[in-house]
Amino acid sequence: MNCLAKSIWMITLSLLFTLTAGIAQGASDIPALRDAKDPAERARVQSLINGAKTEGKLEWLGMMVEPNHAKAIEEGFKTYYGLTNTKGEYSYSASNLIVTRVEQLLNARRNNFDVVWMVGWAWYKDLLARNKIMRYESPMYKEYTLSNKDNLSMPGYWVSDAYTFSPMFNPKAMDAAGFKDWNPTSWWDFTDPKLKNKVSIDNISQSLSSSQMALGLRKVLGNQWFTKLVKDVKPALYLKTAQGRDWVVSGEYPVTLTSHAKNTAAARASGGNVKLVYPKEGVVLLPFAPIILTDAPHPNTAKLFIDYIRSARGTKTVVDSGALLFFGRPGVKSPVPDLLPAWENINVIPMNWDVDGREDAVKEIQKWTLDIGLSN
Repeated sequence: MNCLAKSIWMITLSLLFTLTAGIAQGASDIPALRDAKDPAERARVQSLINGAKTEGKLEWLGMMVEPNHAKAIEEGFKTYYGLTNTKGEYSYSASNLIVTRVEQLLNARRNNFDVVWMVGWAWYKDLLARNKIMRYESPMYKEYTLSNKDNLSMPGYWVSDAYTFSPMFNPKAMDAAGFKDWNPTSWWDFTDPKLKNKVSIDNISQSLSSSQMALGLRKVLGNQWFTKLVKDVKPALYLKTAQGRDWVVSGEYPVTLTSHAKNTAAARASGGNVKLVYPKEGVVLLPFAPIILTDAPHPNTAKLFIDYIRSARGTKTVVDSGALLFFGRPGVKSPVPDLLPAWENINVIPMNWDVDGREDAVKEIQKWTLDIGLSN
């Protein structure tokens, strides 16, 4: 080998070494690649990261996860995958407004959202039938065993976290009303005639989530619980759970039957003396699932985002953000166990969401509660 050829060869080797070292160094700086021990999984993640860097954006919308929660989740996600330049845009809205907004965009063929995260089983199934949800089997889905066990998952499309409605009360106000050291443990405890003019409930005929809760309660309590509640207690109705929460805090109606951990935490943060109850007969866990839309403009980023929020690391980020949810992944430690026990530690009312989540089932329970005087 002459001197010129030797020099070229040495330069080539040096460049290859520098390039390889740079790639290795870059990979070592990305936690997701360090954690991917299997070469095939590492290659899959690297390919998605490359695509996500080109896309440069994630647009998602949802409910229950508030904007401050979303910001913390986005930051954890971007750090984990080395997507520091990716821009996250989150829209927070009520479920009915999410449906309207997404459907308008889909009908106009100009969808700009990647991920939707809400409670809406019937709508999700309708989107699925129209091929509007991207099939993506995240490697993390198999770890969501609680969601799978309680039939809150759709293989290849989503697994669920959850929230539920359950009773909340003001112990101090109840003491003053003659219910000293009141400690309800059953849904039947809330039908005591002595509670007349002290209880409120969501207006079931106006709420999809409360309708689904009522469907579940009727499975385990029968019609009698509802008719007794109407006859003996005559609960006040509200349209927003925040109103029921404020009534409990003020003592105007010291008991509400349809609160949740997020509301109870907010009441305590404002100085309210409140307790949340998970009755022994069980509660309905409403499937709170993120999906990727088929027309997602940033599909690589969306897939990584789903991987992240369904991983143990991402779930901890969601917990630490302050989002109070039941997690379909076992072993998640609750920051406030009295408000939010682990999924494993509550009695979950079995639901067949393909039936119980359908529009006709919802309309039937709404009409029935109207007929018995529990809604208006």
